[in-house]
Amino acid sequence: MKPFRADLHIHSLLSPCGSLDMSPAAIIRHAAARGLDMIAVSDHNTTLHCELMVTLGREAGITVLRAAEVTSSEEVHSLVILPDSEARVSFQAWLEQHCSFAPHDPKIFGDQVVIDRDENIITEINHFLPAALNATLDEVEAAAHRHGALFIPAHIDRPSFSITSQLGFIPEDLYIDAIEVVGAAPDLLYPIIRNSDAHIPEHIGRRYTTYMLDHPSFTELSLALRSEDGRHIISSQR
Repeated sequence: MKPFRADLHIHSLLSPCGSLDMSPAAIIRHAAARGLDMIAVSDHNTTLHCELMVTLGREAGITVLRAAEVTSSEEVHSLVILPDSEARVSFQAWLEQHCSFAPHDPKIFGDQVVIDRDENIITEINHFLPAALNATLDEVEAAAHRHGALFIPAHIDRPSFSITSQLGFIPEDLYIDAIEVVGAAPDLLYPIIRNSDAHIPEHIGRRYTTYMLDHPSFTELSLALRSEDGRHIISSQR
């Protein structure tokens, strides 16, 4: 086993807040330049760029995990990291089933486009992707684990769209695989990780976590978050 660097919170240009420079190919190039071994594309309430990212990552020698940054009805952001393509397809259907279909104006919020590997636009999403789902945080967590995914409340130390800002506390009955922080590590019993939450290429890898793994993969990450079989979190960079 050896150390591997991972940034598991990166937005592509599909997220309206993501720069149009955040194409899947550009994300892979910048991840490689920053020495990252594993990344996750985690757009707001959608997984539609995941499969292309997995393919491009494989070609470049970078492991890409399928993920989404999900907004619950309480407007809590959480990372849901999925184990495989089958789970992604099923979870995408769940996201669409619970979508609120809030109106989207690209002139105000930014474009929401799905592109192919040649950066041709395949489709444009017409509803506002970051809008809260018609699903509570409990329901998001349950859906994540039904799909074999990891459930990670995002940027919990931020003053908005975090579990602490929206609820004021972390419910003890939530099954949490890890928590993501931006600043100093809080005194909590959960595994603590850091990711970039990159919306522009230059921010990819600005924060990352180093894991001791046999190889970069979803299964190995899961073991590391549970500190099992010698896999563990080594450190996180901020």
